[in-house]
Amino acid sequence: MSKSIADIQLKNDFIAAPLAGYTDIAFRRLCMENGAAMAVTEMVSVKGLCYRNPQTERLLRISDAEKPSCLQLFGSDYRDFVKADELGYLSKFDIIDINMGCPVNKVVKNGEGSALLKTPSVAADIVKSLCDRGRIVTVKMRSGFAENENVSVKFAMAMQDAGASMVTVHARTRAQLYGGKADYSITEAVKDALDIPVALSGDITDEESFLQRKNCADFYMIGRGALARPDIFNVLQGLKARSKRDLIMRHIELLCEYFEERYAVNQLRKFMAYYLKGERGTKELKAKVYCLDSVDKIKEEIEKVFT
Repeated sequence: MSKSIADIQLKNDFIAAPLAGYTDIAFRRLCMENGAAMAVTEMVSVKGLCYRNPQTERLLRISDAEKPSCLQLFGSDYRDFVKADELGYLSKFDIIDINMGCPVNKVVKNGEGSALLKTPSVAADIVKSLCDRGRIVTVKMRSGFAENENVSVKFAMAMQDAGASMVTVHARTRAQLYGGKADYSITEAVKDALDIPVALSGDITDEESFLQRKNCADFYMIGRGALARPDIFNVLQGLKARSKRDLIMRHIELLCEYFEERYAVNQLRKFMAYYLKGERGTKELKAKVYCLDSVDKIKEEIEKVFT
């Protein structure tokens, strides 16, 4: 059954999460081909857009297949978000997601990402500034900043009051980084408190982990769990899993469609660590991939292992 974020219909409950360095146009399309209702871009610096940085602009590429489309931005000054919109960068996206959860030091020290949990009025100004311009805005947040802190309900309600159409809760604190377990009861509490949809993020890697969290949220955002199995979105809907060989080969096709070979090779080196994890007889292939310098050579080695 379809659900909606504001007036944007999603075909199911599953969203591919933004992951810096991974969720480029090729991987997002792969996820959507394998059951994701929406795939969020890598987080994009709003200041980079204001400076018209070519490397930042490159992250904005979307395919015709990305419907609906969602751009994730990070920053701390609402005026930068307004300027990026005035420059026309946001107009091709259906939804603008604001990152209020990134725990990385170089982001936090600028008052961005999860640092916004400490300044809810600043965060609300960002949301309101884009909502006032007619944008559909969502927020991705953590449960708190400091160890054992939980500001999730209060902060999420402030984002709703500012105009957000959905809140995604990664129920770890900034202090936890990616360690420990996400406390999905926190997400459930946010869902009970809000009138807008709530998405759960964190630790969904297979059917068992999903069933433990089912009904805790309206949507389920999957990031690291999709790196090894981009078809996890279909699997969680009861559909048959694709072979690893087919997933890898399709990923290669998409990388070659959108990017030059050097970038494609570098991405494959990163992804192979996930694709091949737990696969018997692939130890030699993992080592070889880091030495191969062409897509064709990588494909040849993959065919040897999986046929």
